[in-house]
Amino acid sequence: MPVQNLELVAPSAAVVNVELAEFPRVTSVAAHVRFAGGAYGRGFQIGPRGYHDFACTYMVAANPVDRLVVHGREVIVSESLDKHTSIATLIGDYHELMTVFGGPAPRREKLVELFSTLEITDQVRGMVLRPKRETLLGAMSEHISLFADGLGSVSIPGPAHAFGQQPRHQGARTNFGEVWRSPLPGVAKASRLTDYTYTLGFPSAVAEVVFADDAKVADAEKLGWLEQVNISWAAG
Repeated sequence: MPVQNLELVAPSAAVVNVELAEFPRVTSVAAHVRFAGGAYGRGFQIGPRGYHDFACTYMVAANPVDRLVVHGREVIVSESLDKHTSIATLIGDYHELMTVFGGPAPRREKLVELFSTLEITDQVRGMVLRPKRETLLGAMSEHISLFADGLGSVSIPGPAHAFGQQPRHQGARTNFGEVWRSPLPGVAKASRLTDYTYTLGFPSAVAEVVFADDAKVADAEKLGWLEQVNISWAAG
């Protein structure tokens, strides 16, 4: 059976290999990481070029209010029309690194300080982030998200943060691992595929699948696609 193979680099530099059925095609990939130390914590999102414009158009209506340069890389700052949200994004060669603030856009000095705390390496397969040693920050969580056209999303936590996400009891067998399902939060009476989250377990990886409510993709096709998913982590 034809498949699509993806080799992706997580923010920690760990490499995840994802094998999926050829259709539906994966249309976008994003990564998420949160650093913390002491009372400080901040989350970042990594997406392809154009990620900032997409977020400001489809996630929260926001207009650009500033542009600056941090260590040779452009940073774009946008602010929502109600000033309740602001977005700052560093533009890499292949990806964009975004962080979101509550309230109006921070001062330039704060943004320069923020992005200067990170060592950033951008490559085609993914962007790698490391807090500088002197910051004493550590990665509290990371995951990679895939979106398949008309089917839904796959969230893959990093190998260091997947502990405890796989149920202890035996799941139903798939072609490459096991699967468990549980009702989505807030669903009182689950009855459709889209009412559940599906946890996939593999020898070196865990993933969570949520199906889109798209009538163009039949339930049988969604379940058949789930059977074909194969995910593994390797050291970066």
